[in-house]
Amino acid sequence: MGTSASHSGPKSSRPLDPPWLSDIMLGQVPLAPINPSLDMPKLAPVARYKDARRNLTDYAKSGNKQSLTRSLGHYSKTGMGGASGVANRMQNSTRTAAGIHSALSSLRDGSLPSIANDIAKLKSEGAGIYSIIDIFVRHVCPDGGSLDETSARDSASAALSELFERNPNADIQNLSDDDSWSVVSAFLGYEAFNRIQLDIGQTFEKLDSLSERTYRLQEMREYLEAEVTVQVNTLRSENPNTPSSSLHELLRAAIERTFRVFEVSS
Repeated sequence: MGTSASHSGPKSSRPLDPPWLSDIMLGQVPLAPINPSLDMPKLAPVARYKDARRNLTDYAKSGNKQSLTRSLGHYSKTGMGGASGVANRMQNSTRTAAGIHSALSSLRDGSLPSIANDIAKLKSEGAGIYSIIDIFVRHVCPDGGSLDETSARDSASAALSELFERNPNADIQNLSDDDSWSVVSAFLGYEAFNRIQLDIGQTFEKLDSLSERTYRLQEMREYLEAEVTVQVNTLRSENPNTPSSSLHELLRAAIERTFRVFEVSS
């Protein structure tokens, strides 16, 4: 799965972050303290994605993982103004990821009756796991109609589906800590993939073979998810007692660290 790559991507000489991003953030709580340095929007440089697209094209044609890493590094460094810029652009993703983790924990603790009651009703009707995933996503993910919010809903569904395909006997109301964190990591992997697809993924449309295109995209998504998972697990180990109110900051740091890794190789 992935966001459609039917347009040419963001242009240069425009703000790195779209003006409507702050509108999404205002609709969620708790908000992180406003950083005065972010008040003035940074303008994107000319040909901001040139090197990222060139390396991604090489990866799409050859499967060279080094070209993929370089592409992601250039995407972060030049295209998004650095790893912190990617993390800032993905604030909706990291806030939603924190909400998913909190909701899964609350379901396990029995302190989220609004979702638990709907799940119980579905189970009594003999509904399958995908119907249960759908109702969970509807409760947890915002639905304001923006591309970011639509992407988040798709990513949450995909991440949960991935878990239950791997472990069909898992119970969404009683997931272990490791399973909950694996859902969060997979979600952020899908979100990073969707973000990059939207911005520079048009290069994959040049591949004549649909099977090759599908394979490369899947490989790229799994590569992103693997690195995000490493960073999330590292931060979990470094901050074992992170309160739920600070989960967004931890996950934002995971995205920033992920793209710093890619920048080193660009």
